[in-house]
Amino acid sequence: MNAKSHLSASVWRIIFVAATLTLGACDAVNEAIDEIEDIGNDADVYYYVSLGTSLSVGVQPNSNGVTLPTNDGYADQLFDSIRPAFEAAGAQPRELRLIKLGCPGESFDTMMNGGSCPYVAGSQLEAALDFLSDHTAKVHLLTIDMGANDFRDADCIGTTVDADCLINVSAQIATDLATVLTALNDAAGPNTSIVGMNYYNPFLSSWLDDQDGQTLAMESALAAASFMDMLGTTYDTAGALVADVAAAFESDEFAMLVPSTMPPPNDMLPLSVANICAFTYMCDADPVGPDIHANNAGYSLIAETIEATLP
Repeated sequence: MNAKSHLSASVWRIIFVAATLTLGACDAVNEAIDEIEDIGNDADVYYYVSLGTSLSVGVQPNSNGVTLPTNDGYADQLFDSIRPAFEAAGAQPRELRLIKLGCPGESFDTMMNGGSCPYVAGSQLEAALDFLSDHTAKVHLLTIDMGANDFRDADCIGTTVDADCLINVSAQIATDLATVLTALNDAAGPNTSIVGMNYYNPFLSSWLDDQDGQTLAMESALAAASFMDMLGTTYDTAGALVADVAAAFESDEFAMLVPSTMPPPNDMLPLSVANICAFTYMCDADPVGPDIHANNAGYSLIAETIEATLP
């Protein structure tokens, strides 16, 4: 996923140069891992590898509306949640580490061929395959969120929903996702859990605009449901687990109305719309919003949803 204003590649490069040490956004981290493997406590080191879009690196807007990677994303929160039990369960001392290889704005083209973020291997997928190959028996968990930017870039939802566009882009995303999952499955060890996720629907915020916006919100929910079904089927076919983020955000719930802090006529909102406002920056005022990314609470909900799917 990307932000409301489609930042230029040069801006993203500046952001990522500043954030590289914090996020380990390219596979130069693989070389660093080898150097710190022996941490002196005799722990057996395992890894949680996070792949995907800006959501996987926890991007959020700051108070000036500048979108930046953070350490509060779903991968960070999931890691913090699963780490204690994982480390305590070992017969011998063991340690879990988080490796974040995701990239803001990543599409399947750039994930497979490179171009958005710098990777020594050339692309996010190659970086992931290299890491899996180097640590075959040591990757405990791999999560992936992909497809949102491909969907956004196709512009299937504007003032209306273009059904033909939706069918075409969904078919291409399904093909590309299957290709990526096949490569990851081939490289991963038998004990690696691979978990994909679907998405919340940011277009629901159009409900706040006017009657036409309410119509668009409901039409977008139908389009999003079709897209989520495609993602779920593709993950299932590949043998990956699927975190139903759309359901966690109650993205289809229009019948239940809940109070909001907004003035009339938006003082009562459908639960789906209220959740988008509560868990993302889509309803925030300028300069912070509207922004497509989850806030801390939204990332926490995504992390909880992923954790609930784990074996």
